Amino acid sequence: MSEGEVKIGIDLGTTNTCAAFVENGKPKIIPSEKGYTTVPSVVGLSRKGEIIVGHPAVDQMVTKPGDTIFGSKRLIGRMFNSLVVQKMAQLMTYHIVEGANGEAAVLLGENIYSLARISAFILAEIRDMAQGQLQREIHKAVITVPAYYNDNQRQAVKIAGKLAGLEVDRIVNEPTAAAIAYGFNRGFDQKILVYDLGGGTFDLSILHVNGNVFKVLATGGDTFLGGVDFDSRITEYVLEKFKESTEKDIREEKVAVQRVRAMAERAKQDLSQEKMVKLQLPYLTEIQGEPIDLHMELKREQLMQLTMDLVDRTLTICDEVMESVGMKPTDINEILLVGGQTRMPLVQNKIHQHFGKAPRKGVHPDEVVALGAAILANPQAFTGAPKLKDVLSIPIGIALPSGRFKPILNKNTPIPATKTFRLTMEKGKAVEIDIYQGENVNILENEYLGTFVFPPPQGNQKEQKLELRFDLSEECLLTVLARDFETGETTQTKMITKDTPNSLKAQMTEEMKRSAPQEKSSWLKSIASKVLKK
Repeated sequence: MSEGEVKIGIDLGTTNTCAAFVENGKPKIIPSEKGYTTVPSVVGLSRKGEIIVGHPAVDQMVTKPGDTIFGSKRLIGRMFNSLVVQKMAQLMTYHIVEGANGEAAVLLGENIYSLARISAFILAEIRDMAQGQLQREIHKAVITVPAYYNDNQRQAVKIAGKLAGLEVDRIVNEPTAAAIAYGFNRGFDQKILVYDLGGGTFDLSILHVNGNVFKVLATGGDTFLGGVDFDSRITEYVLEKFKESTEKDIREEKVAVQRVRAMAERAKQDLSQEKMVKLQLPYLTEIQGEPIDLHMELKREQLMQLTMDLVDRTLTICDEVMESVGMKPTDINEILLVGGQTRMPLVQNKIHQHFGKAPRKGVHPDEVVALGAAILANPQAFTGAPKLKDVLSIPIGIALPSGRFKPILNKNTPIPATKTFRLTMEKGKAVEIDIYQGENVNILENEYLGTFVFPPPQGNQKEQKLELRFDLSEECLLTVLARDFETGETTQTKMITKDTPNSLKAQMTEEMKRSAPQEKSSWLKSIASKVLKK
């Protein structure tokens, strides 16, 4: 790192994004000029047609709901036709559309933006804010992601960093970063459970912290469970009650719904301190030309009833993760709460009941992940740098002809990791291997990563024996290599995905034709070279 340059840690959150750096051997949060320690992860198109990020975008969420993107972290790295994206498209006030290469994208004004580009706007805002506050150039960062992100999503975050002008040194799991911020240089020998319930995702990791060695034992989560789901429960409750009292359903009125959603989020936050809040929205809609106001009360007990099952879901995941490594609640020494939704009394009380001990409150739920990322970004700034031993959160495998999923790298496999298997290719027959990531036996329920295609044996060869090697990096990023058993030659393989750009497919096809003109028909979908990840 050159003189004058700073490497930062970034927690790219669903609701807010936070950055930290290291000064004099201590990680510190980077505030904005106005003193904010986080930037809202919201991107909008202003009335002047300009892209706005953070608080200015939040300010227009009610008046321009169709041109204000929030919760994009749930969409990044996903295909438009996936079930989860189609579900979100029905819930969001903005337009989720299909990108040029089949990926989920969003519409702002007349332009379509990829989710990587939306995240890049947020990351660029954070970088600019940090440069302004630190008066130093920033080109490198460590960025955190949910532990339950798949390979496509991790790759998309790296792309977002590049688009924002950042060299992403490392992608690290959010719960792991939180554990490092909590336990680094404190001499612990503990088993720690990190319960990370943020705005859009739930993550859980169990770590053994021994000195400055952070060994992840198991991880799990749900990328579609977070604070926005709590907000949605309140929103739906209010809309239904309003319909009952006025006999008018306003669910199709986007501005009205966004006003209710914003009010619901504030009410949820207030109910962490108060027993009851009054919900008031003047002139929410009209009935026969007459303005209609909303007036309601919401009690903490009602909020608990509306969201109890969401909290119970997180505890079920906790039990499943502990069971996967033969642990019980009594085996956990400390529970760390991460993410703004963990401020909710219901969450804290249920965790206390479930584990028989109160969660530790000595960490800041909104800042701890960025602080841990900053430590990992600057190991040279400390005596005794942290050593991280992470695991694979979601199995990676191949599709069988029956449509079933065969894991090659299992969940909780320590990373980096390598796994090999063999296949035999007959003359004149290419082999296509579809790669998926997920925990369902049915491939359609898992995330498609891409297809590796191997050309048929050439010349007089009747068959060719290959050994496939799946390499998983310390960032949980996948590379596949093929070794010819006869020659010992090893190559990486390009992966043709559903979102491979057409221009690149054309280039690959021409390369295939030049390589084997006598096998044109077999080569139209295949190439053996090096891994391509978009």
